[in-house]
Amino acid sequence: MIQFKNVSMSYDNVTHALRNVNLTINSGEFVFVVGPSGAGKSTLIKLLLKEIEPTEGKLYVNNVDLSGIKPKEIPFYRRGIGVVFQDFRLLPDRTVYENVAFAMEIVEATRKEIRRQVPAILGMVGLSSKANSYPNQISGGEQQRTALARTLVNNPSILIADEPTGNLDIRTAREIMKIINLIHRRGTTVIMATHARDIVDSMQKRVVTFDKGCIVSDEEKGEYSFED
Repeated sequence: MIQFKNVSMSYDNVTHALRNVNLTINSGEFVFVVGPSGAGKSTLIKLLLKEIEPTEGKLYVNNVDLSGIKPKEIPFYRRGIGVVFQDFRLLPDRTVYENVAFAMEIVEATRKEIRRQVPAILGMVGLSSKANSYPNQISGGEQQRTALARTLVNNPSILIADEPTGNLDIRTAREIMKIINLIHRRGTTVIMATHARDIVDSMQKRVVTFDKGCIVSDEEKGEYSFED
């Protein structure tokens, strides 16, 4: 469970990115976070990743107060959170297989675990035939699938997707969303920030809308309801 309790975030005591946000996301939920540019979506993600600290209020993840996590404990906390970005962030000098395996090497998985888990994840995202290809040899959609595989290989309980379809065409974006929805059905909590109106409207998931740092609507099966 994720809980924001009266969370506010200001930069330089001037820019109010979030204002008194109260939000609960239950384990296993799929939540779209939408709103115009500058509404507070990126700040929400940075707080969840403990890249920044709230100016006011408390943030709990699985009943743990993030303000009580020591700096040396942050990498262990982040292992439970998978993040997928718009720009893929793959290592250009490593193959698809090696990019995914690298995520397991960081957490000191054994070679046996890597040999077992990586092919299974690549199969799940439809990249078995691309295992030995480099990022510049595959399409944008395949690069995003690789990024998803890298995120999932360590079985995170929470997946944060920050505009994961932003650089993709409509057909490829829908393919990526099918994979994300599959991940959700396996029990992973999914939080997705997006401007993709068609995806939000078609998925019929919970939609939390931000504007000027505040939650302006929270609909159980909502639609994209703002204009940039």
